[in-house]
Amino acid sequence: MNPKNQKQHLLDFTQDELSKLFLREGIEKYRASQIFDWIYRKRIIDFSAMSNLGKSLRAKLTERFIILQSRIIANKISDDGTQKLLLNFGNDLQIETVLIPAENRLTACISTQSGCPVGCKFCATGRGKFSGNLTAGQIVEQLLQLQIIADEYSRRIDHVVVMGMGEPLLNYDNTIRAVRLINAPTGFNIGARKITVSTVGIPEKIHKLANEQLQLNLAISLHHTVQEKREELIPLAKKYPLEQIISAAEKYFELTHREITLEYLLLKDINITGNDAQRLATIAKRLRANVNLIPYNMTSDSDFKAPTNREIQAFLRQLRNLKVNAHIRTSKGSDIEAACGQLRKAYSKTTSR
Repeated sequence: MNPKNQKQHLLDFTQDELSKLFLREGIEKYRASQIFDWIYRKRIIDFSAMSNLGKSLRAKLTERFIILQSRIIANKISDDGTQKLLLNFGNDLQIETVLIPAENRLTACISTQSGCPVGCKFCATGRGKFSGNLTAGQIVEQLLQLQIIADEYSRRIDHVVVMGMGEPLLNYDNTIRAVRLINAPTGFNIGARKITVSTVGIPEKIHKLANEQLQLNLAISLHHTVQEKREELIPLAKKYPLEQIISAAEKYFELTHREITLEYLLLKDINITGNDAQRLATIAKRLRANVNLIPYNMTSDSDFKAPTNREIQAFLRQLRNLKVNAHIRTSKGSDIEAACGQLRKAYSKTTSR
């Protein structure tokens, strides 16, 4: 199965691919279906416990494949029930992934890169070291690790947001492959309309995403409506003019008929004036987009500040008066630095242990 005698990550495979691989190895193709059922339905991650497989096959699978590559370095639980895992995949690939409970849904926030090359000034991830892209299997594995935890509460993850560490569209192929594995009936069977991909805006990749024939939700991290000011917050924005991003988003809506969400981080004295609200409303109405307002989540090494609640409510009222469907996104897990913009590859308390 693997000529290099190196264990392959089973979560990188679709069921069909595994079936074909088995056929070439003289193994019945239906075994792939059994294995996928054990992993994705029963959350069994040890081949030796897959009782309907023969002993010799279990031994061969153990020799050739690995199901979980990652090791849980830390597991933190917030007062609001949010749970954050620090996972180490080896080779300096260390990421955080988050389980976010709500009354009517359970959401997994997953990462696509170890660190982030975008370097947003307000983001803890962007201020850290970038170590590389995750494989599709490593992206899927985060969801499996989180679902194993959710099983303890007899709950099923039913929403996925690709909003963790990294810029998903800079790891496009692995991100889309992971999304298809998550969406597949033989995988986690989570509907595409319950999966959101978040990006700072890479026009050519948005165009490509629109043609994937996936009913994904697209979220664009806007954060400012003036190109020059946006570049100060998001260095990568220098490569991608705002007008190109908006045009790509328009095309995405035309082809997929999926509503777009504009993510807008509220930063004191930076992007919350009346003119900011007017420009944001113009973009939102052009895209027929929803707007998520995100009060800035403080991190220990940042000079940015959150607006007061009075300023936040005033900005929200201005948008709604301009007929924009705007909401304030409730930040969860801020006490364990699991909220938007707070994820890191490592933190001193974990390293010291």
